[in-house]
Amino acid sequence: MNYLKYLFSLLLIFVTFSLKAQDFHTANIKVDYEQETGTLNITARIFTNQLEKAVGADVSNKAVFENKLKAYVNNKVDVKVNSKALGTSYYGYQVNDKSTRVFFKFDKISDISSLELRIGLLNDLYSDQQNIVNVDVKDSRKTFSLTNKNEIIKMSF
Repeated sequence: MNYLKYLFSLLLIFVTFSLKAQDFHTANIKVDYEQETGTLNITARIFTNQLEKAVGADVSNKAVFENKLKAYVNNKVDVKVNSKALGTSYYGYQVNDKSTRVFFKFDKISDISSLELRIGLLNDLYSDQQNIVNVDVKDSRKTFSLTNKNEIIKMSF
Protein backbone atom coordinates (compact mmCIF):
# COMPACT_ATOMS: atom_id res chain seq x y z
CA MET A 1 0.00 0.00 0.00
CA ASN A 2 2.85 2.40 0.77
CA TYR A 3 4.19 1.71 -2.70
CA LEU A 4 0.96 3.01 -4.28
CA LYS A 5 1.01 6.15 -2.11
CA TYR A 6 4.62 6.77 -3.12
CA LEU A 7 3.82 6.24 -6.80
CA PHE A 8 0.79 8.53 -6.58
CA SER A 9 2.85 11.23 -4.85
CA LEU A 10 5.51 11.08 -7.55
CA LEU A 11 2.86 11.30 -10.25
CA LEU A 12 1.26 14.31 -8.55
CA ILE A 13 4.61 16.08 -8.26
CA PHE A 14 5.41 15.37 -11.91
CA VAL A 15 2.06 16.74 -13.10
CA THR A 16 2.40 19.83 -10.91
CA PHE A 17 5.87 20.63 -12.24
CA SER A 18 4.76 19.95 -15.82
CA LEU A 19 1.93 22.45 -15.52
CA LYS A 20 4.09 25.10 -13.88
CA ALA A 21 7.37 24.49 -15.73
CA GLN A 22 7.41 27.95 -17.25
CA ASP A 23 6.94 29.61 -13.86
CA PHE A 24 10.46 28.50 -13.01
CA HIS A 25 12.94 31.18 -14.03
CA THR A 26 16.37 29.66 -14.33
CA ALA A 27 19.26 29.38 -16.72
CA ASN A 28 22.09 26.85 -16.56
CA ILE A 29 25.54 28.08 -17.48
CA LYS A 30 28.59 25.85 -17.99
CA VAL A 31 32.06 27.40 -17.91
CA ASP A 32 34.84 25.13 -19.11
CA TYR A 33 38.53 25.90 -19.65
CA GLU A 34 40.46 23.64 -22.04
CA GLN A 35 44.02 24.14 -20.87
CA GLU A 36 45.54 22.20 -23.80
CA THR A 37 43.99 24.52 -26.41
CA GLY A 38 43.81 27.68 -24.28
CA THR A 39 40.07 27.99 -24.89
CA LEU A 40 37.46 29.17 -22.41
CA ASN A 41 33.98 27.99 -23.41
CA ILE A 42 30.74 29.23 -21.87
CA THR A 43 27.38 27.68 -22.69
CA ALA A 44 24.12 29.13 -21.35
CA ARG A 45 20.95 27.01 -21.55
CA ILE A 46 17.78 29.11 -21.25
CA PHE A 47 14.06 28.46 -21.77
CA THR A 48 13.42 29.64 -25.34
CA ASN A 49 10.20 31.55 -24.63
CA GLN A 50 11.89 33.46 -21.79
CA LEU A 51 14.90 34.30 -23.97
CA GLU A 52 12.62 35.48 -26.79
CA LYS A 53 10.87 37.79 -24.33
CA ALA A 54 14.20 39.14 -23.06
CA VAL A 55 15.65 39.89 -26.52
CA GLY A 56 12.35 41.03 -28.04
CA ALA A 57 12.39 38.69 -31.03
CA ASP A 58 11.14 35.24 -32.00
CA VAL A 59 13.63 32.46 -32.85
CA SER A 60 11.70 31.75 -36.05
CA ASN A 61 13.08 35.01 -37.47
CA LYS A 62 16.73 33.92 -37.29
CA ALA A 63 18.49 37.05 -38.52
CA VAL A 64 16.57 39.46 -36.27
CA PHE A 65 16.74 37.10 -33.30
CA GLU A 66 20.50 36.60 -33.60
CA ASN A 67 21.23 40.34 -33.92
CA LYS A 68 19.11 41.12 -30.87
CA LEU A 69 20.56 38.14 -28.98
CA LYS A 70 24.13 39.38 -29.58
CA ALA A 71 23.25 42.84 -28.28
CA TYR A 72 21.44 41.38 -25.26
CA VAL A 73 24.23 39.02 -24.16
CA ASN A 74 26.91 41.67 -24.78
CA ASN A 75 25.04 43.75 -22.19
CA LYS A 76 24.44 40.92 -19.70
CA VAL A 77 27.68 38.88 -19.68
CA ASP A 78 31.19 40.10 -18.82
CA VAL A 79 34.33 37.97 -18.48
CA LYS A 80 37.66 38.84 -16.90
CA VAL A 81 40.62 36.48 -16.93
CA ASN A 82 43.65 37.41 -14.83
CA SER A 83 42.02 40.83 -14.17
CA LYS A 84 41.83 41.54 -17.93
CA ALA A 85 38.37 42.20 -19.40
CA LEU A 86 37.71 39.96 -22.39
CA GLY A 87 34.34 41.43 -23.27
CA THR A 88 31.77 39.04 -24.63
CA SER A 89 32.67 36.61 -27.36
CA TYR A 90 29.31 35.43 -28.70
CA TYR A 91 29.89 32.30 -30.79
CA GLY A 92 26.37 31.23 -31.75
CA TYR A 93 23.14 29.66 -30.56
CA GLN A 94 21.16 26.45 -30.96
CA VAL A 95 17.43 26.02 -30.40
CA ASN A 96 16.25 22.70 -29.00
CA ASP A 97 12.72 21.64 -28.04
CA LYS A 98 12.01 24.18 -25.27
CA SER A 99 15.46 25.55 -24.56
CA THR A 100 18.08 27.54 -26.38
CA ARG A 101 21.82 27.23 -25.90
CA VAL A 102 23.94 30.34 -26.31
CA PHE A 103 27.66 29.80 -26.88
CA PHE A 104 30.64 32.00 -26.03
CA LYS A 105 34.24 31.19 -26.91
CA PHE A 106 37.48 32.86 -25.85
CA ASP A 107 40.71 31.69 -27.49
CA LYS A 108 44.42 32.16 -26.78
CA ILE A 109 44.22 32.08 -22.99
CA SER A 110 47.55 30.59 -21.97
CA ASP A 111 46.74 30.28 -18.27
CA ILE A 112 44.05 31.29 -15.81
CA SER A 113 45.03 32.42 -12.32
CA SER A 114 41.81 34.37 -11.69
CA LEU A 115 38.36 34.43 -13.27
CA GLU A 116 35.58 36.96 -12.82
CA LEU A 117 32.18 36.51 -14.43
CA ARG A 118 29.18 38.81 -14.44
CA ILE A 119 26.11 36.95 -15.63
CA GLY A 120 22.88 38.91 -15.54
CA LEU A 121 20.84 36.90 -18.04
CA LEU A 122 17.08 37.45 -17.59
CA ASN A 123 17.58 39.28 -14.27
CA ASP A 124 16.00 42.37 -15.80
CA LEU A 125 12.91 40.36 -16.73
CA TYR A 126 12.25 38.12 -13.71
CA SER A 127 12.84 39.14 -10.10
CA ASP A 128 13.15 35.46 -9.08
CA GLN A 129 15.62 34.58 -11.86
CA GLN A 130 18.40 32.18 -10.86
CA ASN A 131 21.43 31.55 -13.03
CA ILE A 132 23.08 28.30 -11.99
CA VAL A 133 26.74 28.42 -13.03
CA ASN A 134 28.99 25.35 -13.12
CA VAL A 135 32.67 26.28 -13.41
CA ASP A 136 35.26 23.71 -14.44
CA VAL A 137 38.68 25.35 -14.59
CA LYS A 138 41.93 23.48 -14.04
CA ASP A 139 41.24 21.06 -11.18
CA SER A 140 38.52 23.24 -9.66
CA ARG A 141 34.84 22.39 -10.10
CA LYS A 142 32.36 24.68 -8.39
CA THR A 143 28.70 25.57 -8.69
CA PHE A 144 27.23 29.01 -8.04
CA SER A 145 23.71 30.41 -7.93
CA LEU A 146 23.46 33.97 -9.21
CA THR A 147 20.45 36.26 -8.80
CA ASN A 148 19.65 39.87 -9.62
CA LYS A 149 21.19 40.79 -6.23
CA ASN A 150 24.39 38.87 -6.94
CA GLU A 151 25.49 38.61 -10.58
CA ILE A 152 29.26 38.24 -10.07
CA ILE A 153 31.56 35.27 -9.48
CA LYS A 154 35.22 35.78 -8.54
CA MET A 155 37.59 32.83 -8.39
CA SER A 156 41.34 32.36 -7.98
CA PHE A 157 43.28 29.28 -9.02
